[in-house]
Amino acid sequence: MMYHLILNIHIWTSVLFIFISIVLTIMVTRGYFLKKELYGRNCIYLENSFILLLYLGLILGFILYFFMEPTNKYMIHSVADVNRILALRFWSIEHFSVMLFALILAQIGKIFTSRSVSHHAKFKYAMIYYGAATIATLTSMSFYLANR
Repeated sequence: MMYHLILNIHIWTSVLFIFISIVLTIMVTRGYFLKKELYGRNCIYLENSFILLLYLGLILGFILYFFMEPTNKYMIHSVADVNRILALRFWSIEHFSVMLFALILAQIGKIFTSRSVSHHAKFKYAMIYYGAATIATLTSMSFYLANR
């Protein structure tokens, strides 16, 4: 029961993250190419939400994978079941690793946008780092869901 609750929170956190990451990436890309003069509060709120949801998703995923696996998940009846379990474990670790990489990228982007004086540079760093983190996350999620 607790596993399903945390799994649902993790899923909804991921859905909210995807929405915010796409909006943020579009907003900073438009700001960069249209040479907007102000990296406003909306961008700052979105980037803070972006990073917060990445941390929350990583923590929930870590708890789900290492501490709360359902007992019937790894029932073995045949050699095919062994291969399925190994593939599932590989994609779980791959997903965790890429999400950690996306979080590091986002944190570096936050540092650069916070320390930049020029608003144009803030849009540039946000576009590069948050965009790369978004692409990495979407790729990882799609591979993980496809192999699940």
